[in-house]
Amino acid sequence: MLPRRRRTGRRPPAGLLLALVALSVPVALAACSEAAPNGSGGAPADARSGVTGVVVLWPTCPVAGAPESRDCSRPAEATVRVRDRSSDTEVAAVRTGPDGRFRVPLRAGAYEVRARTAGTAHCAPVEVTVRPGTYAEITIRCDTGLRSPRNGGPRPAPLRPAALRVPWAG
Repeated sequence: MLPRRRRTGRRPPAGLLLALVALSVPVALAACSEAAPNGSGGAPADARSGVTGVVVLWPTCPVAGAPESRDCSRPAEATVRVRDRSSDTEVAAVRTGPDGRFRVPLRAGAYEVRARTAGTAHCAPVEVTVRPGTYAEITIRCDTGLRSPRNGGPRPAPLRPAALRVPWAG
């Protein structure tokens, strides 16, 4: 059996305990907030560069005339994925807000940014080069399919003749 230590009745000063807690909380919070976007090392701890932007559905208004001549887009909630073009690996994945905006801290380099929205067939990927100390601003357009071929939309597949059989009840 170990001998018991005698208590001397002395406690550490309350100010010392308070100072230790006050110093440890900001350090712990800073460590949590500076994590890489996808936990895969996409950004350094002091990231001052990256990609910021908005995901929009386009066009969202009637297509009489050219939709480019007026604002026919609206923000879209989406999942945004960033791939490093040099290594072809995903370095970040984030969700946009309801306003379609996103911000991803990244090291300087060349990236491809893709978005995926619920119910949208195709969002055009955007290639972007991030320079040190700056955020590149991009817009990702997700095609709603409302355009006609005359206005730059996709051409429909040609129709094939159908065989029609009518039973004779006579």
